[in-house]
Amino acid sequence: MAFKTWQIGLHIQQHEALAIAVIRGASGWSLQRWWRLPLRHRIYLSFPANRTLQRAFPHPPMRLREREQVAWLSQTMARELDMDPDLLRFDFQDDALSPAFNVTAVQSKEISALLTLAQTLNVRIAAVTPDACALQRLLPFIPSGRQCLVWRDESQWLWATRYAWGRKSAREATTLHDLAATLSVVPEHISLCAEGEFDPWRAVTVRQPPVPPDGYRFAIALGLAIGEIR
Repeated sequence: MAFKTWQIGLHIQQHEALAIAVIRGASGWSLQRWWRLPLRHRIYLSFPANRTLQRAFPHPPMRLREREQVAWLSQTMARELDMDPDLLRFDFQDDALSPAFNVTAVQSKEISALLTLAQTLNVRIAAVTPDACALQRLLPFIPSGRQCLVWRDESQWLWATRYAWGRKSAREATTLHDLAATLSVVPEHISLCAEGEFDPWRAVTVRQPPVPPDGYRFAIALGLAIGEIR
């Protein structure tokens, strides 16, 4: 976790990027963290779930090829949101429970801003994924009988099941039982990423160097790094 008092120096070299975080105290400079990122890398970047739009559209009556599906969904989503199709970026997949497409869309300008910054910093972005969606990659590691994985911070809950994912603000649900009620899930079927609860690092077989003490905070980043589980 980075604090406002940290001063971070970033040096992008020919083969790697090095960063140092320090703070100044009464006795001088104090090292907080350091990072070494090789330039040969692929970063899977999170995007706030609350900045995305999710819709489900029944399959069209006619059979479409993949390119035609993309064009049809682009026009359909644009009409639904009353926006120009060129202003949207979206991804879709077949609904596992019904003949429909599940579509996730964001405004093009928001993704473009991220990609432009990454290009400026010579950071290679492999994918941009809604943060809550990344929790789905950890579902195979939750205890048997659990159906939903939840992560939270001070302002929100992020949740994921096998077929859906999303976000609830802390105002909408103040406790885990409140969240379970809004999701129509039995509380006992939820795994929470927290101290003494579900440990997301169970997904990693070899843990070297040692994991951080507050490892549950890294659940989203870990889900992103693992990528799609096939």
